Amino acid sequence: MTLPQARQKRFLLLAWLVSFCFVAVIARLVWLHWIEAPELCAEALQARNVFEEKDCRRGEIRDSQNNILAVSEDVWDIGVDPQSLKKEEFNRVGEVALALNLPAPVVNEAFRRAPRVDADGNERPVRWVVLAHECNEAMVKKIKALNIKALRSELKYHRNYPKGALAAHVIGYINKEGQPTGGIEKALQPFLQGQKGWIESERDGRRREIASIRLREVTPVDGNTVVLTLNSFVQKSCEDALAAAVARYNPISGVIIVSEPKTGRILGLANWPTFDLNNYFDAKLAPMDSQRNRSVSDIYEPGSVFKIVSISGALEERLITPNSVYDCSLASVPYHGRMISLPADSHPIGTVTVRDIVRESSNRGTVQIGMLYAERLGEDRFYNLIKSFGFGSSTQLITGAEVPGLLIKPENWDGISISRIPMGHSVSVTAMQMHYAMSVIAADGLLMQPQLVLRVEDAKTRETIVNYLPHARARAIKSSTATQVAQLLRAVCGKGGTAPIADIPGYEVAGKTGTTQKLINGKYSSTHHVASFAGFFPVNDPRLAITVIIDDPQGEGVAYGGKVSAPIFREVAENCIRWLEIPPATAAGRSVVSNHP
Repeated sequence: MTLPQARQKRFLLLAWLVSFCFVAVIARLVWLHWIEAPELCAEALQARNVFEEKDCRRGEIRDSQNNILAVSEDVWDIGVDPQSLKKEEFNRVGEVALALNLPAPVVNEAFRRAPRVDADGNERPVRWVVLAHECNEAMVKKIKALNIKALRSELKYHRNYPKGALAAHVIGYINKEGQPTGGIEKALQPFLQGQKGWIESERDGRRREIASIRLREVTPVDGNTVVLTLNSFVQKSCEDALAAAVARYNPISGVIIVSEPKTGRILGLANWPTFDLNNYFDAKLAPMDSQRNRSVSDIYEPGSVFKIVSISGALEERLITPNSVYDCSLASVPYHGRMISLPADSHPIGTVTVRDIVRESSNRGTVQIGMLYAERLGEDRFYNLIKSFGFGSSTQLITGAEVPGLLIKPENWDGISISRIPMGHSVSVTAMQMHYAMSVIAADGLLMQPQLVLRVEDAKTRETIVNYLPHARARAIKSSTATQVAQLLRAVCGKGGTAPIADIPGYEVAGKTGTTQKLINGKYSSTHHVASFAGFFPVNDPRLAITVIIDDPQGEGVAYGGKVSAPIFREVAENCIRWLEIPPATAAGRSVVSNHP
């Protein structure tokens, strides 16, 4: 082959090679512009588009005196965009670590975070690595002072409970996932949560937002403020009294409820064991068993406090009068043609009037009255009487997690049920049910709806959005009957009664003790009791109703309600009188009305 021919061949080969390259480039352009164009355009738009969600502030929870019980505070997450760091900024790891109180290796690892690999095996650059969570404003200022643009902060909200354990079972809490758990936090979530906002815009090649072409911006709407009926002073008094009782008697649990009987508004609701809302996640400091609202979730046999139902029903139907006489020494009495054995009394009292039966809490006397009611009017009527006081059904307390108690229907009663139910055995109730049953006597015969929320307010304007007004669930007995029973209960707190220690001079306390033997291994125990006292004052114009229930108090002798719970009642009542400025009853038997809301 001659030299010109060889050159010509090389030239042709080069020409074909160049032509092939041009064809490959054209084919690639055709592929990109026609075949992959839609997918690539979508990726480009996604890379440019900005959709940033903006958190809203959760609404506050306040007590009736406007004290904050739950609030969302400003905090910031501080992080870095590793892709935006300049070369010289990689040498400033030590400064950042010092400002954030972090080990230098942690910051260094974040600065040099490798791209992540997605499900398709493609590498994606990491644009946000959090260095510190929930920092305060001072920390944010330190970071800004470093003047490193790749470092930035994101505003978030941290739920804080300024009073710690106060009213923990009423308030509930927000968990780590941001979800409400129990209490008002969960029950009124639609009012408290607010509405998040967002920004829809585009960003430039340096991932900065182009604000001039922002497509849409929705401003977040903060949650509403929930105002409770609770009074923090009353609540604190209840919790302190429970803590002192625990230290003295070492019980399994305890409940104290304080309310306005004629409105149903709860001023104090204390449970023990309790927990700190700010440490709800700590299994040692806040075990799940301590987070239960025992006032509505635990049941017990109410014992003698329940006797108000039998007495009220018989007085209502005029089957008895306060002066009716019963022989309480009888061991058995006839009922529908058969003899029914009567329960024993703690001490013999012989033949006495209904006044004495109530004052000395006679089991045999009360059972005879209950049996008279059921025999004359029917067991179904007696069952409905019990239901009218709120037993056997939920109180519909707004915090939820409530049980209805246990009330056996007449068709399922055994041979001795009628001699046990009238005195508060063979029936199980919650503390809230028992409290509002006693409040029936103080509320002129009305069964009031338990109320924990006063109103819901707009967070900015403080205008009322929803106002919760008191209302009665039903009328249990006539007002005149309630007045009669109240006078009988007044004698319980007087000389010869079972709870004289509960009385407060000048305030005419009325109430009823309860001492219930607990069922242990299917049998009533003589050493394990539930001690209770439920009462109200002043008797002729009740301002407050208070219930104290101590489960299995330890100590010498029988843990009678008059011995254990009545003194706690008095302590709480005296504190309420001071803080709420409740005047004593007047000579006419009426108390002066204060301006307490």
